[in-house]
Amino acid sequence: MTARRVWIALGLLLGGCAGPVQELWPPEKGAPTHTIVVSLDTWHAMIAFPISGKAEGRGPWAEPQPFNPGPQSPLYEEWGYAEQAWYLEGRQGVSGALRALLWPTSAVVEVGLHDRVWAERTPQPPSDRFTFHIGEEGYRRLRRYVQSSIAAPEPIATIGTSRFYPAIRSYHLFHHCHQYSARALREAGLPISSFWALTRESFALQLRRAARMEAEAESSQASGGLARGSRRSTFPDL
Repeated sequence: MTARRVWIALGLLLGGCAGPVQELWPPEKGAPTHTIVVSLDTWHAMIAFPISGKAEGRGPWAEPQPFNPGPQSPLYEEWGYAEQAWYLEGRQGVSGALRALLWPTSAVVEVGLHDRVWAERTPQPPSDRFTFHIGEEGYRRLRRYVQSSIAAPEPIATIGTSRFYPAIRSYHLFHHCHQYSARALREAGLPISSFWALTRESFALQLRRAARMEAEAESSQASGGLARGSRRSTFPDL
């Protein structure tokens, strides 16, 4: 384990771990659920909603262009957040990284339709894929959060089957794609804190823990145990 990972782990242990929002997650046994998929590669995070049928007619956030993946292919509506200058204008390199992190800059919300999630498409591996099941209210809250992060209904750019919309919040060191995704997942009730999503490693640690908690809850429900944990968050969710 690297020194960086050790410090992240110690910070999580000393600060306490974010607990689930108990009225939202995990869902009660037998309750309707929705599946979401979180992707992490070396730098970026995305949240995908599995959907069925053709892309046309799914509303303003999911109509980049006609997209027919075939009758047997899965279809995902995927959301992400990025700095506009870096991602769309090609202003990258060392100066671009310093600009993106050290002071607030314009950001975009990406909404795309794909037959594979970002973890399977990324050109920057290694990648991780996390699948979670959330209840109806958590799903509505998550959807509402990502949709409300868009500042205007007209996209800035369309690339392939993705549209890029102006974001309400600016991009900086304390609000980037990992924290955007963490806040969205917290809206769904998951035990995730944006306070501890400053890096890819710290966000991944939280996602792995949440995946273990979901597996334990499902096992407990199957054996007739309690469906929900009792630990509350000790993190400020910035």
